[in-house]
Formats: sequence, structure tokens, C-alpha cells
Amino acid sequence: MSSDKYQEWISQSIPSRAHALGQCAGVTLDMQADFPELIRVRGQYHCPIWGERDHWWLKDPDGNVIDPTAKQFPSGGIGEYQEWNEGDPEPTGQCPNCGNRCYNGASVCSRECASEYTRYLMSV
Repeated sequence: MSSDKYQEWISQSIPSRAHALGQCAGVTLDMQADFPELIRVRGQYHCPIWGERDHWWLKDPDGNVIDPTAKQFPSGGIGEYQEWNEGDPEPTGQCPNCGNRCYNGASVCSRECASEYTRYLMSV
């Protein structure tokens, strides 16, 4: 299948790009059902404007990124895609102090952030 076929599917299946916001998991499942040669990938998309976001996309047999919901990002998919590797720790939340990921159910990402956030809460 050529990338033109993929783009045609995206244009027909997702006419309003705004409606794709937060729907990448479902849309990639739908697209993969129509194009079984595509591989679903999860990871982070590094948007030059919004920063790092959890995301789902597809890869074609040549390893090219096919992102049916790229237009949900203000950068339109020109950022960097980073695959999540099975076995990597799974993030369980986001640090309220700095915005980094938290793991293993932690509320903050580090002792330093815990101290800073506690100081902030006590000052409010």
C-alpha cells in the first residue's frame, strides 16, 4: 500500500482534525483494521509547541510513521516520535510540581519535587 492510500483513509475517516484530540488509540485500531500491514505503536510524541505527550501511531512495513491523528497537535506531526519499549517502567502519573512523569504510584517524581511542592502548598 502506498502512503497515498493511508492519507486518503485519514482524510475520509477523520474529516475534522479537532475531533481526533485524545482519540489516537481508537483511531489507530480502526486504521489498522483496514490496513493490517500497519503496526500500532505507543509512546511519546514530542511536539515542539506542547512538549511531550503520550500518543499512539502506526508504522508501515518500511518503518515510516503513519499518524492518523497528527493534526491534533499544533505542530501537525513534525515533532519526534519515541516508541515505548516493553519492559520500560510504566508511568502512573504526572508530578504536580514540575510536570515530569511519576512511576510506581508516586505522587511526585523526586524528593526534591516533594520538598518544593510541600513548601508551595504550605505558602498558599
